Amino acid sequence: MAADSAMAIRFFNQQSDYLHCGSPDDPRLFHADSSDQIQVWSPQVGQGYTQTIPLREGLSLVILDYSIHSTFLYKNSRRSPFLEFEFQIEGSAAGQSAFVPHLVQRDSFGIRSAQPRQLKVEVLFSAPMFETCAHTVVEYFPPQDRAMLYDWASWVYRSRHGLNAKSPQTAFGQILSGTIASPELFSANDPFESLDFCAFGRFWRSMTSEMHQIVNQLLSCPHGGQIRRAYLEDKALELVALMLRGMNHLNAISYPLVGDDLDRIYQAGRILARNLNNPPSIKALARQVGLNRFKLNQGFHQVYGTTPFRYLRCCRLALAGHLLITSDLAIEAVAHKVGYTSRSNFATAFRQQFGLNPKALQLHSQYVPQSKSLAS
Repeated sequence: MAADSAMAIRFFNQQSDYLHCGSPDDPRLFHADSSDQIQVWSPQVGQGYTQTIPLREGLSLVILDYSIHSTFLYKNSRRSPFLEFEFQIEGSAAGQSAFVPHLVQRDSFGIRSAQPRQLKVEVLFSAPMFETCAHTVVEYFPPQDRAMLYDWASWVYRSRHGLNAKSPQTAFGQILSGTIASPELFSANDPFESLDFCAFGRFWRSMTSEMHQIVNQLLSCPHGGQIRRAYLEDKALELVALMLRGMNHLNAISYPLVGDDLDRIYQAGRILARNLNNPPSIKALARQVGLNRFKLNQGFHQVYGTTPFRYLRCCRLALAGHLLITSDLAIEAVAHKVGYTSRSNFATAFRQQFGLNPKALQLHSQYVPQSKSLAS
């Protein structure tokens, strides 16, 4: 019975299986032009649309308005890197903005969980604007995240060339240009398959009133044709500039952590990520990194956007999903490896996080044996 229930989860081998071509005449759209690319959700799993508006070569605005009524699994193929700036208007992350770097070309195995209406705007940078934008954005990263990114770039360079790059910036530049970015580099020997790097992948910030205003202007654009495109491009770039300015502002003045305290928070995150099956208590973790409990909790909220306990839970379940897809371990073994002593408790936590049972994910992973990670 459990297996039959698990197999009821749909699997889609490509995006076009659940997103179909739509029309710019769709009355649900806020505004549209014949050059816009419209995709509508298959009624099998959801409803709504994705509207991609090309602004110039390498720059697009995307409006997404959809809901999902049936959890499903999918294969996600990335053929070229891009940068995503996301602004959530309605949904679980309403009022939040995020920067999401998609730097690596590889296939992944993802989960789309059932969820109510999601309304968001995305600004996407791809080639030929990708490389210049990426170098700019990195300068706004917190120093610890920038160091992690450069460490990863240096490792990729060594893996490809067998020697160190002249500098981490040189290695990163080659990845951005596509010179050494390659799917096969990500393997069991990749040290950055670790959860340190998983935590790096998304930077959430609360949207400011100025951001909300610009998003509303993007959704209510009164123009058409070339004037519309120029107007939307101007507003999209202004929105990205506000996010970068906000990141820089936060890096400069918002951390009440002084001296080495910020480094201690990152150290605490690494300790939890590397000791999933036997993590220290909050009290012991605070003592280990030389902070009191209040400052530890406060620092986790600022750096990771959550509590140490929830960060630990997120890391555990992310690794669990990875193991269920890429290994032959039994459910109980996966649960134990990530720190759960009870299979039922593990299954409950996994279902709350991803919207399906661990067994369902494990059964379906056989259809995409080349997948190496869980897509976000």
